[in-house]
Amino acid sequence: MLLLFCFQCFIHCCDNILTISIIMAAVLNTFIKKAFQKSTLIGNHLFRKHLLLTNATFSMAMGVAGDLVQQHYEILTDREDSWKAIRTSHMGAAGLTTGVLSHYWYILIDVFIPGSSLRCVVKKVMYDQILFSPVNLTVYFGTVAALEGSWKQLKAELWEKGLKIYTAEWIIWPPAQFINFYLLPLRYRVLFDNFISFGFDIYSPYVKYRCKLKEHDVNEDK
Repeated sequence: MLLLFCFQCFIHCCDNILTISIIMAAVLNTFIKKAFQKSTLIGNHLFRKHLLLTNATFSMAMGVAGDLVQQHYEILTDREDSWKAIRTSHMGAAGLTTGVLSHYWYILIDVFIPGSSLRCVVKKVMYDQILFSPVNLTVYFGTVAALEGSWKQLKAELWEKGLKIYTAEWIIWPPAQFINFYLLPLRYRVLFDNFISFGFDIYSPYVKYRCKLKEHDVNEDK
């Protein structure tokens, strides 16, 4: 009975997320069309000629914004005394590297799985969640480790903190990415990705800096 109840709750949660994602995708698509209808030149520069720069910049900005929100909350709850600019810069850098990675991933997956039929979209969603998401998390934690010089604990962080984020992603990303691959053209996918992942941009710094590693995992990596 408990398993059945949990399964029903999971299905209900996915239905709600799917509905919200559809609405957000439709609103985003409409907004983009209207926003650039009278400014085609700007639209072409941002989402065609300089798409990589647009995706990288927006991803970096969202990484910064997410950490600012998280740090503000930590200060309000007396967990931190002041804003740590260096930490925010690291989150921005992680957003930059994962943004560039996402840019090329969406291009690559369209090459190997062309089309937007139901079968193709389901394949893309599964490849995205099973293959790309762990790679993306590795790049995220690896970027921060490179900047902080914390390579020794990277393995433990990926196993504990990365797994915590990856588990949470299974609730959000499959339905969201279904909408992304099915409704949106390639050039808007990273933008939609960033809107959906803003919650993770807030949650990830919390996991990275507030969740402590188990002592034996830290010792094993020394």
